[in-house]
Amino acid sequence: MKKCYLKHPPGNEIYRNEQLSFFEIDGRKNKTYAQNLCLLAKLFLDHKTLYYDTDPFLFYVLAFLDDRGFHIVGFFSK
Repeated sequence: MKKCYLKHPPGNEIYRNEQLSFFEIDGRKNKTYAQNLCLLAKLFLDHKTLYYDTDPFLFYVLAFLDDRGFHIVGFFSK
């Protein structure tokens, strides 16, 4: 297993307020990251079936910043 060295989600930071930030992630450009977000959601939503075709979606990730980097608080897609 490889260690992840990323300190923030991929994509553009579109909002920041102190330690909270929103990132906009294109499902086409960051396919693996978007698929992993969908698989994470599937743990909580049994009826969620879409996790492989992320191309037409934008994902918005809310992240909390501390001294180790950003941590995902939540996300939604449209």
